[in-house]
Parts: sequence; structure tokens; C-alpha cells
Amino acid sequence: VWIPFGDTSPDLGTVAVLEGSNWLPAFSKFQKTYGECDLEKEGVSGSGWFTESPSEITKRFGGRWKTTYFNAGDVLIFPSNTVHMSTKNTTNKIRISCDTRWQRKIDSIDSRFVGESFDFNTKAKHGLWADSSENETKMKTMEEMKKIWGFD
Repeated sequence: VWIPFGDTSPDLGTVAVLEGSNWLPAFSKFQKTYGECDLEKEGVSGSGWFTESPSEITKRFGGRWKTTYFNAGDVLIFPSNTVHMSTKNTTNKIRISCDTRWQRKIDSIDSRFVGESFDFNTKAKHGLWADSSENETKMKTMEEMKKIWGFD
């Protein structure tokens, strides 16, 4: 769920979704690899984004990026496996929005998003905030992961 807290135009930075990315056959391998990967557990460095170039995804897999002007009170609901991003805020204003994840109680919990209770006094085990001195494995880049997944 994505909710803008105010009128939001694409130049202010709206959410954009890649049409068909959650069901088109061309995205099957993408969903089974990147879409199901626990990037922190795998020790992937960086932002976790598959790419910083939205056109790379459409060139590889197809689909079309879609966004719109959002008004206060609008809500966009889409499945968590929908490829999405934010448009670039090219204004001198800030955009405030909220994104939340919901699931049916009977569905199994995705451990990437819900884990042990968080303790502010301990270091993260994985990801950007982890204590690198305790990390026994070499961090992988997204480019290395793309090769492992066969996207080279």
C-alpha cells in the first residue's frame, strides 16, 4: 500500500509500478531470483536495488512503467512482488508518503520483513548497518548477484 500525504505530482516523486511485473512470464526468473532473495542474508552490498536505471528492467524483461498524479486521500494497492520505484523529486519541496505491507493471517510470514524482536542496543546482523568486522563473508555486489542469477 502506498499513500501520499498530500497532492503529489510525478515531478514531486510518486510511486511508479512496472505493469505486469507481478504476473508476466518474462518476469518469472526475476521473481524467483531477485524477488525471493534475502539480500541481507546473502551479504549483498549497496541499496539492494536491482538497478538504478528503470530502463534496464524494461529492456531485459518488458513491461511499461506507470504512474500518475496522486491527490490527498488516494491509496495505491499492489502485490508486494510488483516491481516498483519512486520517480525523482525534481522540485524544491518534500514529498511525504507512507508505504505499508499487509498479508492475510493464514499466509506464511516472509522472514525478510519480519524477524526477531529488534534490539536498539545490538548491531544489525546483515545489511548496510551490520558490523563489518563481524561479517565473515565477503559482501557481494548486485552486479555479482545478477551473474549468479544468469542475468549477465
